[in-house]
Amino acid sequence: MYYGSELSLVMIDIAKVPVQLRLGTKDDTKVLTKLASETMREAFGEQNESKHIDAYISQAFHKLSVQAELADTKHNTFWLAFQGEELVGYCKLNRKSEKPRNLKGYKAVELQRIYVYDQYKGQGIGKQLLDACLEQARQEKYQAVFLGVWEKNESAIHFYEHMGFEKMGWHYFLFGFDRQRDYWMVKHL
Repeated sequence: MYYGSELSLVMIDIAKVPVQLRLGTKDDTKVLTKLASETMREAFGEQNESKHIDAYISQAFHKLSVQAELADTKHNTFWLAFQGEELVGYCKLNRKSEKPRNLKGYKAVELQRIYVYDQYKGQGIGKQLLDACLEQARQEKYQAVFLGVWEKNESAIHFYEHMGFEKMGWHYFLFGFDRQRDYWMVKHL
C-alpha cells in the first residue's frame, strides 16, 4: 500500500478489483451524492420503512449538504474509492463530532460513514478505505477512532470487529423519523 506524502492519492491493486483511492473534493459532489444515497438504500432498505430512508437521505445527502461537507476540509475528510472511472465506495472522517463520554480526555475522530456498493463488497474495498482513514488519523496524532453502528447491522459490526474496533456503549440515533439504537465502537491507535 502506498500513501502519498500528503495523503492525496493511494493506489492499491488487489487480485479481484484494481481500486484507486483519493481524497474527495467539491468537484465530486454529484457522484458522491448519488453513491451515498444509493448505498444507504442498499444497506438499510430491507430493514427500514422507505419513509425513514427517504427522510434521512433528503437531510444527510442533499447536494448542498454534501458540497458543504466536501468543502469543509478542516473538519471533514472524504476518501473515495474508484474502479476505473466509477465511484464504488467512500468513507468520511468527521473531526467536529461530539465524542462519546467514554472518550473524554482522548484526542478522537469519528469515522462517520463508510459505504461500498453491494456488488463490490467482499473485495477488500471497505478495508482499503478504513485503512486510509486510520493512517490519516495516526498522522494527525489522534489517539482513537470511534463510530456509531446500528445494532441490527450485523455485517458491519462483524467488519468493524475484524478491523480491531470494540463496542464501548450505545446511543440513540434518529434515522429519518425512527429512533434506533446504535453501538459506539472504538479503535485505539
